[in-house]
Amino acid sequence: MRIESLFDRFLRRLRTKLVAPYITQSLDICDIGCGVNQYLLKSLADVALGKLVGIDSLVANSLSHKIELRSANLEQEALPIDDHEFDLVTMLAVLEHLNGYDNVIRECYRGLKKEGRLILTTPSPYSKPLLEFLADMRVISYFAIYDHKKYFKKEELISLLYRHNFRDVKVWSVACGLNTVAMATK
Repeated sequence: MRIESLFDRFLRRLRTKLVAPYITQSLDICDIGCGVNQYLLKSLADVALGKLVGIDSLVANSLSHKIELRSANLEQEALPIDDHEFDLVTMLAVLEHLNGYDNVIRECYRGLKKEGRLILTTPSPYSKPLLEFLADMRVISYFAIYDHKKYFKKEELISLLYRHNFRDVKVWSVACGLNTVAMATK
């Protein structure tokens, strides 16, 4: 398992804090790309009343009896979720790693209940040179950064979400424009 740098931990905590205001205790939540450490779900496990599900290709053991893990290749045709299963789907720093991002967004929509929300974060194109520099210097994960398939502009995220029938799409920049948050409703 890769050792996480201090800067990697800082970025992960930042992403978690970005979505925290939109999470209430009673929601059924799916974190796509939860990773082996299930950081977001683990931070919710002590207070969550709803279902907590993590999906990743690298799932190991659940770090809490409240977290259900489902293994999946995120590029596959269908994710291991039921129709209308979740109130909230999160994807924190995941979309940029996928070639099949259209399919994953379609699957998120399928898995959300009526009025359910999708919240995702992704680095902006402006962050690419900085992230690659930091990766080359081994300040952040070299593998993770050079695994990025696409850096999304705000307009591209808006178009992607509307194309898959989401509504009330909101997209904004954080971290001096280096990262982007998108939120949309089914």
